[in-house]
Amino acid sequence: MNRIWRYLAIGVTVYLLVLVSTLPATRITTLLESRVADLSLHAVTGSVFSGQAQQLVYQGLDLGTLRWQFRPIALLLGRAEYRVELSSVDNHGRGNMGMTLAGRLYGRELELTLLPDRIINHYSPVATSTSGELNLVFETLDFGSGLPRKLAGRVIWQDAAVLAPVDMVLGDVEMALQGSGEELAGSITRGGVLGASGDMALLPDSHYRVNLVLRPGNDASAETLDLLENYARMQANGDYLINASGQL
Repeated sequence: MNRIWRYLAIGVTVYLLVLVSTLPATRITTLLESRVADLSLHAVTGSVFSGQAQQLVYQGLDLGTLRWQFRPIALLLGRAEYRVELSSVDNHGRGNMGMTLAGRLYGRELELTLLPDRIINHYSPVATSTSGELNLVFETLDFGSGLPRKLAGRVIWQDAAVLAPVDMVLGDVEMALQGSGEELAGSITRGGVLGASGDMALLPDSHYRVNLVLRPGNDASAETLDLLENYARMQANGDYLINASGQL
C-alpha cells in the first residue's frame, strides 16, 4: 500500500510539473507588469519555465531582450525563482528574480552595465554627453509600488567624465545605496577627481535631497573650478558645498 501511495505521489508531481511547464510565458510577464510600476514586456515567447521577451521597457527606457530560466532549487526555500538575463547593444545584465509564498517580488545579485548617456539623458532636463561605464549592482531588492521596500547595492561610474554642456573629468565614482520604502538614499564611497563626499536621497512623489562636500584635487581643470565657484558655496578651507532639495 505504501508503494502505491509513493507511485501515486510521483505521478501527481510529474503531472503538475508537465502542466506548469506548458503554461505560456505571458503568465509571468503579466504578473511582473502588475507588480512593478512602469514596466512593460513585448513579443513574449516560451513558457513559465523558460522564455523571453524581445523588449523590456522600464519607465520608458528600452533595456533590450529579457530571458529567464526557472531555478527549481529555490522551491526548497519556499520561493519561485528565475535566473534572468538582459541583452542589448547598449547594455547587459543578469541576476536572480523571484517571488515568495506571501507574494513578495524580489531580486538578488542583480547587475546591470550600461552607457551613462542612456540613463542620464533619459531623466535629465538638459542634454548631456558623457563617457565611461555605469554599473548598477543590487545585492538585495524588494520591489514596491513606488520606491523599493528594501534595497542594498551600489552605483559605480568608472572613468566618469561629462563632455557637454561642460567639460568635467570625474574619475572613478562610487555610491552605496540603501532603500527602506520611505526613501532611496545614496552615500558617496569613492569621490573621484572632485573628492566628493556626502549623500543624496530620492523621496516619495519624486522629491529629492542633495548634501555634498567637494574637495577638488590637483587634477581638477580650471573650467571645473570655475563651474564650482558659480554653482556651489566655497568654504574658507577651499571645500565646496552643494545643498539642494526639490522635486524632479
